Amino acid sequence: MNQPWRASQRIKRVVVLLHLWLGLTLGALWAVQGLTGAILVFHREFDRAGLTAVHAPPRPLDELVARAARTQGGAPEAIGLYYPDGSILGVTFDDAAKGKRTVLMDAASGRIIGLRERTPRSPDGENFWRWVYNLHHSLLLGDRGEWLLGTSGLLLLAMASSGVWLGWPRCGQWRAAFSPQRWRTRVQKLFGWHRAMGLVCAAALALLAISGAMMDFGKPLRAWAQQYAGYQPPYKPKPGPLPERTIGAERALALAITALPDAALTSISLPSTKSPVYQVRLRRPGEWRTWSGTSLVAIEAENGRILATYDAASGPLANRILDSAFPVHSGEAAQLPGRVLVLLAGLSLPVIYLTGLWAWLRRRHRVRGLNAI
Repeated sequence: MNQPWRASQRIKRVVVLLHLWLGLTLGALWAVQGLTGAILVFHREFDRAGLTAVHAPPRPLDELVARAARTQGGAPEAIGLYYPDGSILGVTFDDAAKGKRTVLMDAASGRIIGLRERTPRSPDGENFWRWVYNLHHSLLLGDRGEWLLGTSGLLLLAMASSGVWLGWPRCGQWRAAFSPQRWRTRVQKLFGWHRAMGLVCAAALALLAISGAMMDFGKPLRAWAQQYAGYQPPYKPKPGPLPERTIGAERALALAITALPDAALTSISLPSTKSPVYQVRLRRPGEWRTWSGTSLVAIEAENGRILATYDAASGPLANRILDSAFPVHSGEAAQLPGRVLVLLAGLSLPVIYLTGLWAWLRRRHRVRGLNAI
């Protein structure tokens, strides 16, 4: 009779040590990830609040592209939405010295109203929100940071699972697990909040960890899915010379809409020697990304021939699963309630970390004090 009990106790001790040391070694990283993720949930709205635009019919896309090119002294590579409402469009340039930057233009007047760097070097640069995004997405380390965070996301999943297993109240003790008035000592209060917060947020944190890891490991996952799960890879144009005359962005958008009539513009990649086609990204009804869809129409720059069409709303299952990672991670998939849930789940991570660390330090200090007597 004692053998199964002893085996279960050994397993529990291993899980306790796993949970403890994951928290001590990676807890601070997860706290930063949770805090930056929470900040980013509504970052577009905060960034948009400081800008004003004329509410009138937009000017032709080609006119906006030409005006941005004159002011920046270079060839733009894309134009599209920068905020969900569409009254402000972003024209993106690639600078070999400073990296990519986006010029924000009033769509109705063509007036330039802002500049956003893609890879700002500090938070007080031209794009604070992008700096926070890069910190959250890659720790400012590029691909190495993405692999690190993808691995930490899988470990966070293990952390949340072990926490639920250890903290799951026994039958009849659920009320006590969520009753702060019953927690008397400081350690009991800290552990009580740590446990209660972990149980409440575990499912959301697990979903965020899985979706985050899916994005960080996106390239190998897509390669695997293409080989084994029917994933349709995105259209890849061959490099080549640009034609003397192109149909223009406005015409390319019109042709793309004929291919997907119920879709709306997200962005247009303009022809270049690396990609001598128009790639029109659209959002269709039914896509989980509420404003920046993933449907795509590729159009030949010279004659407007449609080269490829990808409908994200009815694409292969593997595509839809992988495309869902970002809207699930950001909460967009469930609209405003989902975004609020992601905000609260993100804020829970620093709370869980600090209460757990504090409780461990106080208990350790008390044990040392007793051993010294």
